[in-house]
Amino acid sequence: MKILAIGSHPDDIEFGCGGTLLKFSKNPENEIYLLVMTKGEKGGKKDVREKEQEESGRILKVKKIFWGGYEDTKVPFNAESIQRIESVIKEVNPGLIFVFWSEDAHQDHRNTSLSTITAARYIRNILFYEVPTTQNFSPNVFVDIGDVIEEKMELLKAHDSQVYATRIAGLSILESARATAYFRGYQGRVKFAEGFVSHRLSLFYYKE
Repeated sequence: MKILAIGSHPDDIEFGCGGTLLKFSKNPENEIYLLVMTKGEKGGKKDVREKEQEESGRILKVKKIFWGGYEDTKVPFNAESIQRIESVIKEVNPGLIFVFWSEDAHQDHRNTSLSTITAARYIRNILFYEVPTTQNFSPNVFVDIGDVIEEKMELLKAHDSQVYATRIAGLSILESARATAYFRGYQGRVKFAEGFVSHRLSLFYYKE
């Protein structure tokens, strides 16, 4: 299967669905693609964050990283953003898309989600993931990531400039991600999990 994960900034995807992508990456027949709408320049140096995303992509065995070309904090929800995402979907032809849940305190996340919902209107499998700014999120799909939880931490460590950029004194993104995985794991009846809300989910779906 071809999998497309969409985020607004470097490290969004890794927090939200990095463990699940790692599990997909174990099968060489799967292809993983990332679309990152900005280079996160409001949270650090653009070139540094780009290199961090590339390093994370290397760990994930990503086939290609697409960049949306938008300025951090200024991702819109309009015809242009929809068409940008559509162009990547057309190139990749994914069987599964991961993107933010649309209820989010960050405008880039909200707009990326809303644009994706429209751009991916013909995709059979769409799962929404959560990040620290997500609101009102109640997952109905769980992926056991217990066997890759430490590898997920390595994905987040690749974004070295962001490890302590939580704006909460003494809290690292690693601790936040692990705590989230514990909580979703408890809900999913395993030790560590990532939780998702399904927009559409076709069970036993295989690309022809």
